[in-house]
Amino acid sequence: MSSKLFGLLSVATLAIALAAAPAMAQSSGNFAAQILSDQCVLSSADGSLSGGIAGTQMDTFIQTPNSGQTALLITPSLVTGLYTNTNINTSKSLSSETAAVVVEVSVDGNPVAPDTGNGVIYDERFQQLSSNLFSQLTECVSNDNCNIDLILSTASAHSFNFVAPSVGGGDHHLVVTWSFLCDNGTGTLTAAACSKSFSNNSAAACAGPGSITVQQVKAFSQSGGISIQ
Repeated sequence: MSSKLFGLLSVATLAIALAAAPAMAQSSGNFAAQILSDQCVLSSADGSLSGGIAGTQMDTFIQTPNSGQTALLITPSLVTGLYTNTNINTSKSLSSETAAVVVEVSVDGNPVAPDTGNGVIYDERFQQLSSNLFSQLTECVSNDNCNIDLILSTASAHSFNFVAPSVGGGDHHLVVTWSFLCDNGTGTLTAAACSKSFSNNSAAACAGPGSITVQQVKAFSQSGGISIQ
């Protein structure tokens, strides 16, 4: 092989390699994550909850290229704990408690589907206890010394995919927040109704460990694209 032909082949090979390198770098996705390791602990003695993540937020940043096809796949994962205690007696024949963990995700301050601004339920429990036994027992009515107590505690892990399409180029701030909401039979879930005393007729929740992962992906219309309904 002549030196001139070898030189031409070497230049062509180098040109192909240089052209392929940016294409490979551009096609690969970016990735970011935050992991919080604090544990929500369920007591095997009385069902009470302790520990968990201090605060109710995780966040991370990711940089994306300027492309209308760039989307973000966001996956917040949480271990959640729920506590409900319903107690009935001669003066109260029905008791109900509800506890929930609701997660919200935003990119640059905007909610991410399927979150429309009200969050996504990661865990929720309704517990109700009732009995007509007391009205039929003369001794219980006269002494007011009869009661029934039901306690239920649960710990489980949850993960859910949130999708932010066409985010555009630049630096993006992703925030995951969660709320502990409870209801003491009023019909309204509020944070104020969640108890830390784990007493009769109370509800509570906790979370941890938790993680947020975000991956930059390409969404091409010919492969199905992204459909949000």
